[in-house]
Amino acid sequence: MKPYQIIQIGLEDYPKCNAIWNMQACPYTDMFIEQIKAGNRDVFILTVDGEYIATCDLVYDNPEYGTIPGKRLYLSRLIVRKEYRKKGYGNALSRYILSLAKKKEFEEIALGVDCDNSAAVNLYKKLGFSVYEECEDKDGRFYRMKKVL
Repeated sequence: MKPYQIIQIGLEDYPKCNAIWNMQACPYTDMFIEQIKAGNRDVFILTVDGEYIATCDLVYDNPEYGTIPGKRLYLSRLIVRKEYRKKGYGNALSRYILSLAKKKEFEEIALGVDCDNSAAVNLYKKLGFSVYEECEDKDGRFYRMKKVL
């Protein structure tokens, strides 16, 4: 794994996330932008030599995501560019986010992950998350997982 840096970005740099995921094809991009504007979503980027490699967001208040204000926040959109997967970057960014959530004095962190995404499910289990619910929506089946910080 090459040396990396993790930075928080603002709305002005958010379009650069397109290097990691196809923002134009995602039906939720506008919602994410509104959450950033409202101060309810923070976006973190892992960079290598200034290049965007991975992203992960923290969502603070969204009951649909299982957040509890001041107690449980939500880890959203951990995405690593395909050519950088299985090299430890997702693990590094996740650990950073967990440490940050603890510093912000949250007690728990939750997330949703597709049931068929075994690599992500295994990563989250190694990080101490456990499944507390299996759900289905228009995008398919997913697990809700959480971790006590």
